[in-house]
Formats: sequence, C-alpha cells, structure tokens
Amino acid sequence: MPILFILSCLYVFAQKPKAHQVAIILKRQIERLHYSPRAVNDSFSSEMFTKIIKELDPQQTIFTADDYATLSGFRYKIDDELNGTSWKFIEAVSGLYKQRLKRADSLVEVVLQKPLDFSTDDKITFFKDESFQFATTTAELRTRWMKWFKFLMLQSLIDLQQANSTTLKEQLVKNENIIREKIRKASRKNIQNILDPATYDNLLSETYYNSLASTFDPHTTFFSPQEKESFQSQLSTENYSFGFEIDETKEGKVIVAGLIPGGPAWRTGEIHVNDELLQLQWQGTPPVDISTISYEEVDESLNRSNHGTITFKMKKANGTIYSATLEKEKIEKRDDIVKGYVLNGEKRIGYISLPDFYTTWEDEKGSGCANDLAKEIIRLKKETIEGLIVDVRFNGGGSLEEALQLAGIFIDEGPLTGTRDKTGKLQFLKDPNRGTVYDGPLVLMVNGQSASASELLAAALQDYNRAVIVGSSTYGKATMQQIFPMDTVMKNPSAPSENGYVKITDGKLYRVTGQTAQLKGVTPDIHLPDAFDAVEYGERFSVDALPPDTVKRNGYYKPLATLPIVQLNQLSNRRMSSNSKFQTITEAILQEKKVQTSSTRVIPLKLDLFEKWSRENNNDGVLFNEKEATASKIFMAQNHKDEIQLVSRDSYEKTINASTLKNIQQDIYIEEVYQIIMDLIKMQTKN
Repeated sequence: MPILFILSCLYVFAQKPKAHQVAIILKRQIERLHYSPRAVNDSFSSEMFTKIIKELDPQQTIFTADDYATLSGFRYKIDDELNGTSWKFIEAVSGLYKQRLKRADSLVEVVLQKPLDFSTDDKITFFKDESFQFATTTAELRTRWMKWFKFLMLQSLIDLQQANSTTLKEQLVKNENIIREKIRKASRKNIQNILDPATYDNLLSETYYNSLASTFDPHTTFFSPQEKESFQSQLSTENYSFGFEIDETKEGKVIVAGLIPGGPAWRTGEIHVNDELLQLQWQGTPPVDISTISYEEVDESLNRSNHGTITFKMKKANGTIYSATLEKEKIEKRDDIVKGYVLNGEKRIGYISLPDFYTTWEDEKGSGCANDLAKEIIRLKKETIEGLIVDVRFNGGGSLEEALQLAGIFIDEGPLTGTRDKTGKLQFLKDPNRGTVYDGPLVLMVNGQSASASELLAAALQDYNRAVIVGSSTYGKATMQQIFPMDTVMKNPSAPSENGYVKITDGKLYRVTGQTAQLKGVTPDIHLPDAFDAVEYGERFSVDALPPDTVKRNGYYKPLATLPIVQLNQLSNRRMSSNSKFQTITEAILQEKKVQTSSTRVIPLKLDLFEKWSRENNNDGVLFNEKEATASKIFMAQNHKDEIQLVSRDSYEKTINASTLKNIQQDIYIEEVYQIIMDLIKMQTKN
C-alpha cells in the first residue's frame, strides 16, 4: 500500500502542467536549502504577485486599472498554487498580457508615427514608493506612452547637448527623427520579443520563478539551463574582444554585462560591470551616440572589425562619466592581470586597483586574483615603496576562498571571518597561509559598490587594525550563495538539470568581532563624500534582504595595535574643508538627498522647462566628476620597472597605460588617500 500511495502521488504530480511542476520543485528546493526560508503564505503570495506585475509592466503602460483589478483576484492564491492546488494565475496572466501587449504595440506605432510636441506644458510624475498607478482608459494609456517617450527623448537630447556643447533646441531639430525612430524600433522590438510564440510561455514562467525565488531574498535566483551555461561561460571567450560583454536594459540602455579577466577593458582599471555605454568612436570616424542607435547596431559596430581602436564614453553606476580607448585582442590568460603603480611624491607609495574578481561566482575556488595581487606587491616592493594603497571601489566581490587569500596577504594568522548555515552551526575560517606578503602601512579604498568578498576583505583588515579603510560605506552583502540543480533528490548536485537551476542563499558571513556587514556594510575609518552618499543604493534598499544579527566574538581573534584613526580623520577633514572639489561634492550630495527623499518627482516635458529643470536638478557635473579633472601635483603616477619594459614593447599597451596613469593622476580620492597614508607613515615613524 505505501508503494502504491507513492506511485499515485507521483502520477498526480506528473499530471500537473510543466511550469506548475517546476514552480513546486523550486519552492521545495529553496525551503530545503535556504538559510532562513520564509513561510509561503498569504503575505508571501501578495508580495510575489506585486513583483510579477512590476516585472511585466514596470511603467504601468501595458495594463489598465480594470486589468489590475481582474488579476488582483489571485493576489492571495499564489501560495495555494505552490502548495499543489490549481494552476490558474499564470494562465489568466498569459491570455490577458498577450492582448494588452498587442494593444501597446499599436499605441507605440501611433504615438511615434509623427514628431513629438515639446511645446505643451506636459509633466511626468515618478513615485518613490513605486505604487501602482494604472490608467483607467485606453486614451489615458496613450497619453502615458506619449509622456514616457518624451522623457526618453529629452534624456537623450541632454546627453547629446552635453557632448556637443549645443542648445537643446538645436539637438531636437537635428536628431528628433533619429531618436524617435530608435525609440520606436526598440520599444516595438521589446514588445515583439516578448510576444514571440517560441519564447512567450517560457518568459512568463521564468518571471514567475524569479519572483518566487527573490521573495525569499534578493540574491536567490532561478536560472534556466541556457542562462546557467551563459552565466558560467560568459568570461571564457577566446575570440578577439574588447574584453567586455554588453547587454540591454528594459529602458534601452546598453550596459557592460561582464568583464574578461586580463582583457583590454579589465586592464584600464576603469570599466566595471553595469557601466552604461554612452558613445563609441572607431578611430578615424565620427563619434556615434548610443542614444541614437539600436542595441543590434551597437553590437554590429563593436564586431565590425578585429582591428583598430574604439574610444568609449561610459557612465558608472554612481553616475561618473569617463572615456576609455580600447583595441580588440585575442583574450588569453595573462600572468599580469593585476596591475601595480608607483605614486611618486614626497614618498613612494604603491597603488593597486582590483576592479573586479576574476569571476562573478560567489562560491568558486581558485580564481587567482589574490595570487596575482601578491606577485604585483613583490614587484612594487622592489621599487622601495613605503606604503601601499589597494583600491576595491566598484568591486562587486567574488569567491569566499579568494577573499580569504586576499586578506591573508596582509594578516599573518588567525580567524578572518565567520560563516553560519541554516542549522545554526558557526564556523570561523582562518588565514589559509601563515605569513604575509606585505607588512607595511596599508590603506584600502572602498565605496558603495564594494560588495561581498570586497566587504569581507575590508572587515577583516579593519578588525585586525591592519589597514585604514577609506571611502564611503560598502554595499552591505554578507550572505553566501550556491547554485543547485532543480532536483529535489539531489543525487548529483553537478549533474545537468532540464528543470533549470537555482542560486540559493545558504549562509551568512560574520566579522571576527561577532558583528556583520549584512545590510549596513563596512563603515570606513575615514569617510570621503561621494555619489553613494546621495543615492539609495545598497543591500538596505533591497526588498526582502536578510536582517543583520550578531554572533559570539571569536576567542582566538587578537587585533594588532590600534591605528591612529582619530588623528588621521582630523587631518583629512581639515584638508577636505579647504578643498573646493570636496566641498562642491558635499553640497551636491545634500541637494540630491532632498530629491531622493521626496515621495514624488515631477519633471516638466516642455523643452525649455526641461532644460532648466535639468540644469537645476542634475548634479552630475559636480557629484559624478563629469567635469575635466586636474592632475594631482603632490605625486606622479608611474609604472614599476617590470611594467615599463612590457609597455615599451607594444604601442597599444602604451596607449592604454597612458590613459590609466592619467585616470590615477586625476582622481581626487586617490590624491586624498595618498595624503592619508603619508600621515599614517609619519605617525608610525614617530612611534
């Protein structure tokens, strides 16, 4: 009888639609392996429902209020479906969404068939709480599309105006047709891609799966078999490449999706994942603004030739606008991925930027950046440096093992971090190697995009008093993830899974003091004001982020002598109070905070009023260092001897090296950190 009952249950499960089966397996897998799985109840159902609607209709330009009311009947029924009852929500969404997408496609075509009128006193309103504000009629929906397209075009015109030093009206006359056509093609292509019969059902199912996964926590994610393969192989190409992959956001922006270790983009030390492409220019040809061409045209332009150079204009996640000139290379593993430089001033200080770990995997071993960084420190020590700056700003992290190796370069022995799994078992992980590579004065640079393993490194160095941490508070991700196949039997975790895979948060990280960087990040010893002070960015702003907690302090943790943080802060604050650049950044932060804390943001869509609004409300020129920086006069950025020999043999390396040195020389944060480490050296010399 028990065997018959099991077979009966399996038969009933097999009768469910495939998407329903996968959803149930996904839920069970997360519940079984997640660090702190939440109850799948009406509250869970309501939140998951909201995420699905936001994902399908982010601008509320697809559904109407009546459509939303119809779908809201399922708000508190999704948990019942996941517990094995009927499968009606996705079926209801599928039919209605398809109809409304077709209506949207027609509206886009109608709205963009003639020039947009920027002489009327239109406004667009953005709500901070992202509450649903659906249109009540098709006419109102058409007006929404009109306002949204006006806003997109005005943004594009502002970018062109700043790049070409012209008036907004001149750019409108010159580029209205071009930009409108790009918006039309991109919008219709996005809608038609969703409606593609070959992918429509999968897209809806995967939206459902990811909403389900992320409702447990923001780092738990579903992968289709194809997405997992792409995730793993994204950085392993050996083709000719600029060293980065691109992707397109829903807003039509082209962004950096991944960096290839050792590739041209990596070696600049400037380019990072999620940076936005604004402009590209093949050598000897006019610049092309990304806002005026489609994603396919960008991709086609990048692949036009394996030879020649492109100058890219890009924008970082914090808004910083910069340029980088790159040449395609056949990507291979290099022995000199990490680059070190000498800041030659009153004293010779080493500087190493680690823009990204060699992999985006959170739990992969042996990526090698710690070993490469150690080799570069040895090269710098030959230059008789008296201090070292390691820069992990914008570094989103990597493997736990690699972070421990990195910390071990500077810490002789002892526990470095604590981990705790869902059973509550706490384990402190030690420095994997006795001894150090570098024992001298050390400063670690961080900012709001320093996350995960970067935060582990910062926390360990801070807790041991091994380095002065300088910058803005880090991201606040102190959790661990692993990828598992969607197979509840789990006979072979690495086996292929036709149901897909799930990246699950299965542990938390703790500092040796018992505290955690989760949610709040690592607070720097010396704070330097930057854009991340103004924007709502970080784990604490992520929906469903796991809360911070504490554990017992590790008994074997023995910090080094206290660093003179108070005195260093006083000297740094004195310099910044008389530094006009930092003062204008601080003022811009205060202005931007007022905007960020407002419940609504009303933006005029009339040409002259938008230009005025942009001028008064856009702090990019100050806050994000868009203006041309002046070179530091207190040090000269130079290569070490080994690098000089390498650069001298390759004209392209000379170009990319000159650009990197210029960026270092003009970075006001590096200049201030140079002075901080100089103060540290003098104080330690006195003692």
